[in-house]
Amino acid sequence: MQFYANEKPFTISKENIETVHKKISSKVCILIHGLTNDETIWNFANTDKQNYGTYLQNDFDYTPFYIRYNTGLHISENGKQFSQLIENLVQNYPVEIDEIVIIAHSMGGLVTRSACYYAPLQNAHWTEKISKLFFIGTPHLGAPLEKFGNALTHLLKTIPVSYTKIAGDVINLRSAGIKDLRYGYLTDEDWKEQHPDELLKNNKKVIPLLDDVDYYLITGTLTADSDHLISEWFGDALVRKKSAIGKSRTKHHLPFDLNNHKEFAGLAHLKLVDSMDVYEQIKVWIAQKSSIKKSSHTKTIIPYNEIYFPKENMHSKNKLNSVLDLTRTGLIGSIYKLETIQKSNLTYKILNQIPIINVFSKEIENIHNSISKTVLKSSKTVLKKI
Repeated sequence: MQFYANEKPFTISKENIETVHKKISSKVCILIHGLTNDETIWNFANTDKQNYGTYLQNDFDYTPFYIRYNTGLHISENGKQFSQLIENLVQNYPVEIDEIVIIAHSMGGLVTRSACYYAPLQNAHWTEKISKLFFIGTPHLGAPLEKFGNALTHLLKTIPVSYTKIAGDVINLRSAGIKDLRYGYLTDEDWKEQHPDELLKNNKKVIPLLDDVDYYLITGTLTADSDHLISEWFGDALVRKKSAIGKSRTKHHLPFDLNNHKEFAGLAHLKLVDSMDVYEQIKVWIAQKSSIKKSSHTKTIIPYNEIYFPKENMHSKNKLNSVLDLTRTGLIGSIYKLETIQKSNLTYKILNQIPIINVFSKEIENIHNSISKTVLKSSKTVLKKI
């Protein structure tokens, strides 16, 4: 992980910062990308590297910094590195930093929350300068496609056929970072001494939000109608709305102020990083004075069930509905992922290039397709009935 400028890494020092930025402000904006991307993902097409950071510099005099990191590492490992980098920036900045704003996309939002958790454990003080955190399409409660990937590989490996077990092993080569997205793991404790491929087991530690910080949430949808069933089921294609706003009936619910949430219908996951509509909303929020006064005491947090699920509604009927909703979500995600896999066949394209394995990879592919068709047919039948 490192700060980048003009697609080149640079080490933080007073001299290097002054070389990269001819104009230094006491207000800093840090942008951190998501899974498999780098800092160039923020740049608007057909512009001279203009992005949310440069616009904030022009409009509000923020000095922008861009992070590039290895998204294959555990989120907690990147979180610790991110915390250290920001602390180093604060310590070596040419002037006293009065304010830090972080704009994070997707996995970058989880890395940011992990960094906030590890900062005091590292005796770092940069979080005291954070005023606003922007989470763009961040799967705070996990990503459904990774949950499905976990379930699919578990199914393949339990079928008593050697070929399907091999296919399961290949698919299980997903990185640690991707597997952390299953439930949005933030700390080492979430994954250490745990089997990474155990079937749908959530070991996530409850990490509270920072006090004295304004949180802002931006979500997208696949369709222009945000109420469309496809948007409700699939969100922005990779992250569902409930996960992005931290809404849950469990202990993992995050008490975000949903007055600070904006949904952009028709903007899929990656389009959220370079949209003028999104920037205009960020601009509005940046211009607002903080709704939180800095204090040394801990804020009183209203329990999640009292905010979203009043006690009088928490009865057996709602519990049944939540189970049915979870079942529908799981089936829809499974159908979507299976159909995607069937269309791409990326795994078998790779296997077909490997000597010896390519002798029987076609047979593996046929078996996998047969299983997928059966699962698809059964899933669609069950979905119609619930």
